[in-house]
Amino acid sequence: MTIDRARLYWGVFFIVLGGVPLAYNQGAVAMDTVEELWRFWPFILIGIGLAIVLSRTPGAIIGGLVVAACLGLVLGSLLAVGPEIGCGPNKGPSHSFIRYGTFDGSNPSVHLDLQCGTAQVTAASDDRWQVDASIRGEDPDVIAASNSLTIRQGDRHGWFFNRSYDLWDVSLPSGMGSLSASVDAGEATFNLAGATIPNATFSLNAGSMTVDLSAAKVDNLTVDSNVGSTGLVLDGASNTSGRISNSVGSTEICAPSSLGLRIRYTSSLASENFSGAGLAYVNGAWETPGYDTATYRADLTIDNSVGSVTLNPAGGCK
Repeated sequence: MTIDRARLYWGVFFIVLGGVPLAYNQGAVAMDTVEELWRFWPFILIGIGLAIVLSRTPGAIIGGLVVAACLGLVLGSLLAVGPEIGCGPNKGPSHSFIRYGTFDGSNPSVHLDLQCGTAQVTAASDDRWQVDASIRGEDPDVIAASNSLTIRQGDRHGWFFNRSYDLWDVSLPSGMGSLSASVDAGEATFNLAGATIPNATFSLNAGSMTVDLSAAKVDNLTVDSNVGSTGLVLDGASNTSGRISNSVGSTEICAPSSLGLRIRYTSSLASENFSGAGLAYVNGAWETPGYDTATYRADLTIDNSVGSVTLNPAGGCK
C-alpha cells in the first residue's frame, strides 16, 4: 500500500491542532500544561533535520510526522488558551498611563503595536489623540511628532513570552493619512466610525481582532490574520479596495446589502460560504448581484489558507 505522505502529515497536524483545545476545554489538560506546549517548538527543527537526513530512506516519514505533530501542539495551545499564552498573567498590580496631544500637520500617520493585551481603539471628532492605559509592565513608548504617532508596548527588552498583559483605550483623530496596527497574542477592537483613512493595515497574530469600518471611509485596506479570529465590518457608503489574508484561523466579513462586493479568492485547505451568502461566480471572481451598477463598491482579494472565511455570518462579525 502506498502512503500519501502529504495527506498523512496534514491529518496528523489537524488531529493534534484540534485535540489540544478539545482536551483543554474538557478539563483533561490544565492551563499550566497547555501554556508550556510552545516550548516544544525546537522539535519542529529536529523533525525537519530528520526528514533531510533520512530523505532517501523509508524513515523519512518520521521527520514529517514530528514536524506535523509539534506544529499542531504549538498552534493548538494558542487556540486553546488564547491571547494569554506566553503573556504575563492577567492579574497583579497595575498603574495608570495617560498621554494625549494633537497633530500640527494634515493626514498624519499612526502606528500601533499591541502585544499581550486588550485594546479599544476609536476615532475622535477632532485632531486630538489620547492613550489611557492600565499597565502592569513597562510604560509603552509613545513617539509623537507634528504629523506622526507611534504607540508601542513596553517590556521591549524581555522575551516575548514574559510580556505583561495591558489594557489600552486609544482615541485617534478622525482624519489620518495612514493607520497601521499590529496585534500579537492580544485582543483588539477598532471602532473607527467617522474616520477617513486613505491607507489602513491591520495585522493579527495569535489573538482576536474586530475592525468596524461602518461609517468610515477607507480607500485601501489590508487585513492579515494568522492563528486567530478576525471580524471585519465594511462601510456601505464608500468605495474601498483591499487584500485579506487568513491563515490557521477564521475571518468573518460583514457587508451591507447596499454595497457592491467583488471577491477574488484563492485557498488551499480552507472554506468559504460565498455562494450561500448570495454571491455569484463571474469571470473569475465572486460578485454580489448588480455589482457593476452599485453606487458604492468594495473590491477585495482574499487568500485563505487553512482557515475559514465567512461572509455575513448569522450572528454578525465579532
